[in-house]
Amino acid sequence: FFSTKTVMLARHSACAAQRPQQRLARGSSVVRGVVQQRRVQPTTSPARSSVVSFASRSVVLAAAEAQKISAKDVKALRDATGAGMMDAKKALQECNGSIEEAKDWLKKKGMASADKKQGRVAAEGGIFSYVHLGSKLGVLCEVNCETDFVARGEKFQEVANDIAMQIAASPSVEVVSLEDVSEEMLDRERKIEMEKEDLQGKPDEIKAKIVDGRIGKIAKTLALLEQPFIKDTNVSVADYLKSATAELGEKIMVTRFIKYNLGEMVEKVEKKSFAEEIAEATGQA
Repeated sequence: FFSTKTVMLARHSACAAQRPQQRLARGSSVVRGVVQQRRVQPTTSPARSSVVSFASRSVVLAAAEAQKISAKDVKALRDATGAGMMDAKKALQECNGSIEEAKDWLKKKGMASADKKQGRVAAEGGIFSYVHLGSKLGVLCEVNCETDFVARGEKFQEVANDIAMQIAASPSVEVVSLEDVSEEMLDRERKIEMEKEDLQGKPDEIKAKIVDGRIGKIAKTLALLEQPFIKDTNVSVADYLKSATAELGEKIMVTRFIKYNLGEMVEKVEKKSFAEEIAEATGQA
């Protein structure tokens, strides 16, 4: 019989001999797994790549065709809004060729930059007139824009005619803006207001604030731009012009105006009755 120590040494030698074979077997399994994965990994065939590429080009061409805008539509939009050629084309592209939607798009785009346009020079435009029914009231006004192209446009003509009608419908209006109101006139009105009975006995600071408020209201009644717009009383004339500036893409402004009321410059003499004329002739007056 072998001793216990001898048996244990024999088992240890056998295990040590098997370890390299087990490592080699595991390594072979890993290599076979990688090879199998590489074999089953899908690949795109040349034919399939061509199909995908063709489909992509078709989508791009279809999108380009959808964005193709005719020169006729661009001209129609420019005539309606007075917008520049590139702006009109971009608006139609953004709105899939719809002229009506493009008008709204141009208006929204322009409102954001309307204030920036106020510093521009507007020397084009025209003199416009309005004669009220019955020919007893007439208006002449100068409305300006930046280019002759916009001045000839339908939208600008509409705005200018609206302004002339607005002036005729505003009997208290005497100037274009608050800055044009006479300081001398305001000073006279301020003195009159300060002496009114309802303000007597009030502290000077309170009295001054009340008077300033009243003078501000008087000034607003004289300024055209501060009046409610006749076609939409929720906005002022100034807001209406700002909206027109946004839509047309150019600064639109009113420079001056004059009103004519029939007979206002004629000195009227009180006509005597027939009996008064007879009495005067006979010396019995």
